[in-house]
Amino acid sequence: MVKISDMHITLCGMMGVGKSAHGRELSSLTGLPFTDLDAAIKSYSGREIPEIFKLYGETEFRRIEALVLEKLLDSESQIIALGGGALHNDQAVDKIKNKSTLCFIDASFDVILRRIQRNKKRPLLLNNSGELKSENEIAAIISKLFEKRLHLYQKADIHYRPAEGLSVGESARILYKLITEYAR
Repeated sequence: MVKISDMHITLCGMMGVGKSAHGRELSSLTGLPFTDLDAAIKSYSGREIPEIFKLYGETEFRRIEALVLEKLLDSESQIIALGGGALHNDQAVDKIKNKSTLCFIDASFDVILRRIQRNKKRPLLLNNSGELKSENEIAAIISKLFEKRLHLYQKADIHYRPAEGLSVGESARILYKLITEYAR
């Protein structure tokens, strides 16, 4: 049996599913530190995520993301919330699962769309002028991304879809129970 305090717990899923909110709550429940990968990338690079995308493109962002994630997984046990696209291929999934318990937090398309459609901090949802794309364009982007990423998310050790209406605290307690059962 693995003790929760001796493991990394990595949260994956589409943007807007609540990875960071669940991560903070799980941190309180477990006593493990919480790291949001996007915040760690910002700290490492000295730049905001949209700025990295704009200046260097997605390929360079993914290189930085992989480097920062590797450092986190090689450090003390903690809870890590990945960016929605961090699982971009089978090798990334395998590397994360080799060093942590990977939890896929799922949500319906409508819930995701409702949560993110007005968020200007998500580079993939912005046009070249830095303004939000139309609701139809955003829906098409999310649909395409979800279809592209779902098979990678489904390789997670734990698949959790919170019931609508639960508080983040209630939902995190359910996820914590799933993690402890998995660790046995």
